[in-house]
Amino acid sequence: MKAQGPTLSTLHMVEGVLRRLKRPVSLNRLKILLPRKVMHSTLRQAIEHYKRLGCLAEGSKGVLWVLEDDVAFWKAVEHWDRA
Repeated sequence: MKAQGPTLSTLHMVEGVLRRLKRPVSLNRLKILLPRKVMHSTLRQAIEHYKRLGCLAEGSKGVLWVLEDDVAFWKAVEHWDRA
């Protein structure tokens, strides 16, 4: 039987914490910051989910939320010249 992925509640919880952080954070530190305990494999699945969507970046210093949700930013991007 195939293992299930993280629940929607877990995804929202991880997203909420990552959006508030301004610097990369290690997975161990992220587990401490989460309001509920999450198994490492479940957290890893949530991170991979958001990486596939392009919402976060992962590097040697940890993970960082990179999706820009500021409306002014996206309005400015609409007018950029595309080569």
